[in-house]
Amino acid sequence: MVLLSESEGTQQADITSLLRRWQAGDSNAYDQVISWAYQRMLAIAAGFVAQEKMATEPAALVNEAYLRLRKLRSTNWQDRNHFFSVAATELRRILIDQARMRVAQKREGSYRRVPMSDDLSWIDVRGQDMLDLDRALEELERLDSDKVRLIELRYLMGCTVPEICELRGASDATIERHLRFARTWLYDRLHSGAA
Repeated sequence: MVLLSESEGTQQADITSLLRRWQAGDSNAYDQVISWAYQRMLAIAAGFVAQEKMATEPAALVNEAYLRLRKLRSTNWQDRNHFFSVAATELRRILIDQARMRVAQKREGSYRRVPMSDDLSWIDVRGQDMLDLDRALEELERLDSDKVRLIELRYLMGCTVPEICELRGASDATIERHLRFARTWLYDRLHSGAA
């Protein structure tokens, strides 16, 4: 994830202002927010498209995310961390919707396992595992929504641990500990057969 550099400090400070102007109905502010985040979202989508051998183009995935985000104008936007968290959640929903369609259309013999990431190699992004992951994340959300946001930022938005630390205002050790807990909880939940 490409965070803003020192020279872009003004832009960083303006993101919260832009989000609030968009909330108030300024569509130009929304366009500026999209311009600010588009390349990062496109890179993330390209990774998912390549990894999953999806027939859709990365831009189509990003456009779907932004159409969904546009409907969230009335959200009480707090800052760029909040924006990325919401964007990650919307991306997760799109991937879950696509996984549901793939499961419904699954053909015998055409299945190829694709792990979500090295850290979550036991989750296959192409089918039922994503649906099970979604249910487990919904359960974890009820217990600890911060852990879900970390999973989304790390594995759906592609943020590095230092980037998450910057976004969340926490230390590397804290973020690593929370991610480790969340991964372990998800593994136990998914492999207990209860998800």
